[in-house]
Amino acid sequence: MAWDSNSTEALVRTLHIFAGVVWIGLLYFFNLVNLPVFNVNIAGGDPAQKGGPNLMLRALWWFRWGAMATLAFGLILLDLVARKNGGYSTFFATNEGQIIGAGMALALVMWFNVWFIIWPAQKVVLNNNIAIAKGAAPDEKTRLEGVNKPLVARAKLASRTNFWLSIPMLLLMVFAAHAPQILG
Repeated sequence: MAWDSNSTEALVRTLHIFAGVVWIGLLYFFNLVNLPVFNVNIAGGDPAQKGGPNLMLRALWWFRWGAMATLAFGLILLDLVARKNGGYSTFFATNEGQIIGAGMALALVMWFNVWFIIWPAQKVVLNNNIAIAKGAAPDEKTRLEGVNKPLVARAKLASRTNFWLSIPMLLLMVFAAHAPQILG
Protein backbone atom coordinates (compact mmCIF):
# COMPACT_ATOMS: atom_id res chain seq x y z
CA MET A 1 0.00 0.00 0.00
CA ALA A 2 1.41 3.39 -0.97
CA TRP A 3 1.48 6.27 1.48
CA ASP A 4 -1.01 8.93 0.41
CA SER A 5 -2.98 11.86 1.82
CA ASN A 6 -5.53 9.48 3.35
CA SER A 7 -2.71 7.71 5.21
CA THR A 8 -1.41 11.05 6.48
CA GLU A 9 -4.90 12.07 7.58
CA ALA A 10 -5.40 8.73 9.36
CA LEU A 11 -2.07 9.09 11.19
CA VAL A 12 -2.75 12.69 12.25
CA ARG A 13 -6.31 11.79 13.31
CA THR A 14 -4.94 8.89 15.40
CA LEU A 15 -2.36 11.15 17.07
CA HIS A 16 -5.03 13.82 17.68
CA ILE A 17 -7.32 11.25 19.33
CA PHE A 18 -4.48 9.77 21.41
CA ALA A 19 -3.36 13.20 22.65
CA GLY A 20 -6.98 14.12 23.38
CA VAL A 21 -7.48 10.97 25.44
CA VAL A 22 -4.36 11.82 27.48
CA TRP A 23 -5.51 15.42 28.00
CA ILE A 24 -9.18 14.77 28.78
CA GLY A 25 -8.40 11.61 30.73
CA LEU A 26 -6.15 13.59 33.06
CA LEU A 27 -8.74 16.39 33.24
CA TYR A 28 -11.29 13.83 34.47
CA PHE A 29 -8.72 12.33 36.89
CA PHE A 30 -8.02 15.75 38.39
CA ASN A 31 -11.70 16.66 38.75
CA LEU A 32 -13.21 13.31 39.73
CA VAL A 33 -10.39 11.72 41.73
CA ASN A 34 -7.63 14.14 42.70
CA LEU A 35 -9.59 17.26 43.72
CA PRO A 36 -11.76 15.30 46.18
CA VAL A 37 -8.54 14.09 47.88
CA PHE A 38 -7.67 17.71 48.64
CA ASN A 39 -10.99 18.04 50.49
CA VAL A 40 -10.23 15.10 52.81
CA ASN A 41 -8.27 15.61 56.00
CA ILE A 42 -5.50 13.02 55.92
CA ALA A 43 -4.98 12.16 59.60
CA GLY A 44 -1.43 12.86 60.71
CA GLY A 45 -0.41 13.93 57.22
CA ASP A 46 0.78 17.27 55.99
CA PRO A 47 -1.72 18.91 53.61
CA ALA A 48 1.22 19.73 51.34
CA GLN A 49 1.57 16.00 50.70
CA LYS A 50 -2.04 15.45 49.58
CA GLY A 51 -2.01 14.38 45.98
CA GLY A 52 1.77 13.92 46.13
CA PRO A 53 3.83 16.76 44.60
CA ASN A 54 5.88 14.34 42.49
CA LEU A 55 2.75 12.68 41.12
CA MET A 56 1.20 16.07 40.42
CA LEU A 57 4.27 17.41 38.62
CA ARG A 58 4.29 14.36 36.33
CA ALA A 59 0.51 14.39 35.80
CA LEU A 60 0.49 18.12 35.04
CA TRP A 61 3.34 17.68 32.55
CA TRP A 62 1.30 15.09 30.63
CA PHE A 63 -1.84 17.21 31.06
CA ARG A 64 -0.44 20.41 29.55
CA TRP A 65 1.52 18.68 26.77
CA GLY A 66 -1.50 16.48 26.02
CA ALA A 67 -3.44 19.72 25.55
CA MET A 68 -0.71 21.15 23.31
CA ALA A 69 -0.43 17.99 21.20
CA THR A 70 -4.21 17.77 20.86
CA LEU A 71 -4.31 21.35 19.61
CA ALA A 72 -1.36 20.89 17.24
CA PHE A 73 -2.63 17.64 15.71
CA GLY A 74 -6.16 19.07 15.58
CA LEU A 75 -5.00 22.09 13.59
CA ILE A 76 -3.00 19.88 11.22
CA LEU A 77 -6.02 17.61 10.82
CA LEU A 78 -8.27 20.62 10.17
CA ASP A 79 -5.89 21.80 7.46
CA LEU A 80 -5.82 18.38 5.79
CA VAL A 81 -9.62 17.99 5.91
CA ALA A 82 -10.32 21.57 4.79
CA ARG A 83 -7.93 21.31 1.83
CA LYS A 84 -9.49 18.00 0.81
CA ASN A 85 -12.95 19.62 0.94
CA GLY A 86 -12.28 22.72 -1.15
CA GLY A 87 -10.62 25.02 1.37
CA TYR A 88 -11.51 26.57 4.71
CA SER A 89 -14.45 28.69 3.57
CA THR A 90 -16.02 25.75 1.76
CA PHE A 91 -15.39 23.37 4.66
CA PHE A 92 -16.77 25.73 7.31
CA ALA A 93 -19.89 26.26 5.18
CA THR A 94 -20.78 22.57 5.66
CA ASN A 95 -22.64 21.11 8.64
CA GLU A 96 -19.54 19.12 9.57
CA GLY A 97 -17.33 22.20 9.40
CA GLN A 98 -19.69 24.29 11.53
CA ILE A 99 -19.94 21.57 14.17
CA ILE A 100 -16.16 21.11 14.18
CA GLY A 101 -15.79 24.89 14.46
CA ALA A 102 -18.03 24.99 17.53
CA GLY A 103 -16.10 22.11 19.12
CA MET A 104 -12.82 23.85 18.28
CA ALA A 105 -13.98 27.06 19.97
CA LEU A 106 -14.63 25.16 23.20
CA ALA A 107 -11.34 23.27 22.88
CA LEU A 108 -9.41 26.53 22.40
CA VAL A 109 -10.91 27.97 25.59
CA MET A 110 -9.93 24.78 27.38
CA TRP A 111 -6.39 24.86 25.96
CA PHE A 112 -6.02 28.51 27.03
CA ASN A 113 -7.17 27.62 30.55
CA VAL A 114 -4.57 24.83 30.78
CA TRP A 115 -1.61 26.89 29.57
CA PHE A 116 -2.41 30.34 30.96
CA ILE A 117 -4.43 29.72 34.14
CA ILE A 118 -4.11 26.17 35.49
CA TRP A 119 -0.43 25.46 34.85
CA PRO A 120 0.98 28.83 36.00
CA ALA A 121 -1.03 28.60 39.23
CA GLN A 122 -0.22 24.94 39.86
CA LYS A 123 3.49 25.51 39.24
CA VAL A 124 3.62 28.01 42.11
CA VAL A 125 1.38 25.90 44.37
CA LEU A 126 3.42 22.74 43.84
CA ASN A 127 6.73 24.51 44.45
CA ASN A 128 5.28 26.05 47.61
CA ASN A 129 3.97 22.65 48.74
CA ILE A 130 7.37 21.09 48.18
CA ALA A 131 8.96 23.85 50.30
CA ILE A 132 6.36 23.23 53.04
CA ALA A 133 6.95 19.47 52.90
CA LYS A 134 10.70 20.03 53.28
CA GLY A 135 10.06 21.71 56.62
CA ALA A 136 9.45 25.39 56.04
CA ALA A 137 9.41 27.42 59.25
CA PRO A 138 5.90 27.97 60.67
CA ASP A 139 5.70 31.61 59.55
CA GLU A 140 6.98 30.72 56.07
CA LYS A 141 4.51 27.82 55.88
CA THR A 142 1.66 30.20 56.74
CA ARG A 143 2.87 32.68 54.10
CA LEU A 144 3.16 29.98 51.42
CA GLU A 145 -0.29 28.61 52.26
CA GLY A 146 -1.64 32.17 51.95
CA VAL A 147 -0.03 32.50 48.51
CA ASN A 148 -1.48 29.13 47.49
CA LYS A 149 -5.08 29.76 48.50
CA PRO A 150 -6.14 32.13 45.65
CA LEU A 151 -4.03 30.23 43.13
CA VAL A 152 -5.70 26.94 44.04
CA ALA A 153 -9.12 28.58 43.73
CA ARG A 154 -8.23 30.03 40.29
CA ALA A 155 -6.84 26.73 38.99
CA LYS A 156 -9.80 24.80 40.37
CA LEU A 157 -12.30 27.14 38.69
CA ALA A 158 -10.51 26.85 35.34
CA SER A 159 -10.27 23.08 35.71
CA ARG A 160 -13.97 22.75 36.58
CA THR A 161 -14.80 25.00 33.64
CA ASN A 162 -12.76 22.72 31.37
CA PHE A 163 -14.45 19.66 32.84
CA TRP A 164 -17.89 21.00 31.96
CA LEU A 165 -16.80 22.35 28.55
CA SER A 166 -15.29 18.98 27.68
CA ILE A 167 -18.69 17.31 27.51
CA PRO A 168 -20.20 19.44 24.72
CA MET A 169 -16.77 19.71 23.05
CA LEU A 170 -16.43 15.92 22.85
CA LEU A 171 -20.03 15.52 21.69
CA LEU A 172 -19.49 18.10 18.95
CA MET A 173 -16.25 16.50 17.77
CA VAL A 174 -17.79 13.01 17.66
CA PHE A 175 -21.07 14.27 16.19
CA ALA A 176 -19.22 16.11 13.41
CA ALA A 177 -18.15 12.82 11.85
CA HIS A 178 -21.83 11.82 11.59
CA ALA A 179 -23.42 15.22 10.90
CA PRO A 180 -23.38 14.97 7.09
CA GLN A 181 -25.45 11.78 7.24
CA ILE A 182 -27.82 13.05 9.94
CA LEU A 183 -28.29 16.64 8.79
CA GLY A 184 -28.29 15.85 5.11
